[in-house]
Amino acid sequence: MLFAMQAQILPQQIQKTVLAPVMQQSIEVLLLAVTELNLSIEQELQSNPLLEINEEAPAAPDPGPEKAAPYDNDPLRFLREPLQGQYSSDDETLEDIPIKIESSLEESLLQQLRVEPLSPLELRIGEYFIGNLDEDGYLKITCEEVAAALGTQDRDLIERVLKIIQGFEPLGIASRNLEECLSIQLAAMRPARHDIYLAIITGHLQDLGHKRFHQISKETGLALPEIKEAANFIAGLEPKPARNFRPIRSSIYIQPDVFILKDEERGYYVEVSREGVPSLRVNAYYRNLLGRAGLSEKDREFIQEKFRNATNFIKSIEQRGHTLRRIAEYLLIKQMAFFDRGEDLVPLVLKDVAQAISRNESTVSRAISNKYIDTPRGMFPMKFFFSQGIHQIRGLSAASDDAQGSVASRSVKDEIQNIIIGEDKTAPLSDQDIQHYFKRRNMQIARRTISKYRQGLRILPSNLRKV
Repeated sequence: MLFAMQAQILPQQIQKTVLAPVMQQSIEVLLLAVTELNLSIEQELQSNPLLEINEEAPAAPDPGPEKAAPYDNDPLRFLREPLQGQYSSDDETLEDIPIKIESSLEESLLQQLRVEPLSPLELRIGEYFIGNLDEDGYLKITCEEVAAALGTQDRDLIERVLKIIQGFEPLGIASRNLEECLSIQLAAMRPARHDIYLAIITGHLQDLGHKRFHQISKETGLALPEIKEAANFIAGLEPKPARNFRPIRSSIYIQPDVFILKDEERGYYVEVSREGVPSLRVNAYYRNLLGRAGLSEKDREFIQEKFRNATNFIKSIEQRGHTLRRIAEYLLIKQMAFFDRGEDLVPLVLKDVAQAISRNESTVSRAISNKYIDTPRGMFPMKFFFSQGIHQIRGLSAASDDAQGSVASRSVKDEIQNIIIGEDKTAPLSDQDIQHYFKRRNMQIARRTISKYRQGLRILPSNLRKV
């Protein structure tokens, strides 16, 4: 009886042991943006001798998993068959697999920003700052450039938002120079000799970097031991606040993961980016080795393991592309008015998409994480198209379609409201000025559409808003 019970339990235990790494790899690949996917493929090609580029099949738009090339006359079919059907990107068990996702600096800062009690305009300013940090976490733009980009003349407001962000973790983030970065960290730590350390940071950083302690002593009147103590303390501060985070994606050039395209014959259609993503296959030589006699058990186990890893990796890439395509096709259908005419986004939540494409919400969330979609209206994060329940803005009466209390996040109408709230009241922005603002963001919206939205929000034209 005991033996029978063990016989029933053992296969389940073995399957679970094999299944978890397979599904975990599927999740990890799903999370990758196309640039990260390229790097992951390079790493897999270097570490797995059974994985190779299929030179006979040029990279093409995502074929979907149903078009995966079969392995004819495969001597190891018995190895591949148990993998078929054991997992898929819509398997409910994916939700239950714990996986550590290394967050980017941008994601971490946005999370901290969104719990702050900020107005919609302040939130936009904060997001703009966060989107313009370099790989070390320093600010690449000036407050004047932020004011010009967002169409507001309230410099004090912009400075206040910057100070809020500079109080986030990691300390020193969004600093404009090394002196400010170290000073922010020093202010948070409040050491006993704070004033001495601050004086050296703000007035003698170059001398400190070159260990010109005597020069600092001469100019400050501090004793050499005090200066050396300060040097040791300052050396413990972090000059690169973003050091421990995943690199920020460049705001100068972002490679889209999905395209929504339009031509006269096909109308609107979706393509998943395969730029730099080669077609992969299992190396036939190593695969056929397993069918030969005389192969040592150690070599056989090694090749079998690498074979499984290669086939799982290829399938994970195919499933990633298939999932992204289905999500983008759903967005195209639901948000057609936005893509075609620049109208409001239809409020969507992850559950809507998950139900429509027969996936679970966690799969959809992972699929759109850190992904960008290039459209005729410009390039957007895929999260742009999902609601975050932004409430109506105080002081402006919204149109009837907004009267339900919340609207799709970052819709064009919300943007217009935010721009007008932050404008210089002595020189209000015209509809054409607002159109130019959207154009700078690579969003082509007709001036008459902006005028219609403004009127729908019951906002006066610029000549009547002037104070």
